Amino acid sequence: MSTALLVLSLTSPAAESDEVGVVQSTSPATSVGKTVSVSCPSGTKVVGTGGSVTGERTTITRVRPGDDLTSVEVTAVEHGAGTVQPWTVTVRANCAPGEFTLVSKSGTKNAEAACPGNQKALGVAGETAGGHFTKMAPKNNLKGGVIETSGNADVTAHAICGTRPGLVLRGGSPSVVMTKTASKSVACQGDEQVVSAGGAVAGAIIDDVVPAGSGATVTGEGTDAQGQAIRWSITPYVVCSQ
Repeated sequence: MSTALLVLSLTSPAAESDEVGVVQSTSPATSVGKTVSVSCPSGTKVVGTGGSVTGERTTITRVRPGDDLTSVEVTAVEHGAGTVQPWTVTVRANCAPGEFTLVSKSGTKNAEAACPGNQKALGVAGETAGGHFTKMAPKNNLKGGVIETSGNADVTAHAICGTRPGLVLRGGSPSVVMTKTASKSVACQGDEQVVSAGGAVAGAIIDDVVPAGSGATVTGEGTDAQGQAIRWSITPYVVCSQ
């Protein structure tokens, strides 16, 4: 397993509000792999990321915050037999003012990026070369982020670390499904703000991980070698703050 470690500290200008804003961008519809990016408004930095696809047998393979935490880039590809139908990929960034640290750690099959000091994981992103995501989520204590993939693919975990009032991780309860695809959501509570999304699957692969509305949604796909539905599980996570 590789032990490459990158730590970048960023500071954004002060702002009147610490509310989390949302920006997103969708690619044109084509039938090939594609990458799309989006930038945060001036004075804010990325605290949460998301990527989603349309179409069968398509999945995200790269969710990459910029080194300066002002942008997010998402790459998606076709898998298995692919599809001849046009499809799109959407990138989403949750943005907020503040001081944040980007920590990146690479490995084989899985990687864990740990937040320094008293900082906690506001958001988690990842990249894989030749594999499919099976987990993209904060640690239960929010002290870092974990990325896991199918097979023995190279993988990089990115943790966006910092502090926000009332930071809490919600979700983490798996649901068993027996359909080819399934989506599960988890919501923040009361007046909490959505900071970021996470998800995990067992016996399947992740297609989408998206912060949306009052919570977050993860979509997965589980089939056998013949493309038939199997029994698998899916778990959504959402990081919330006051």
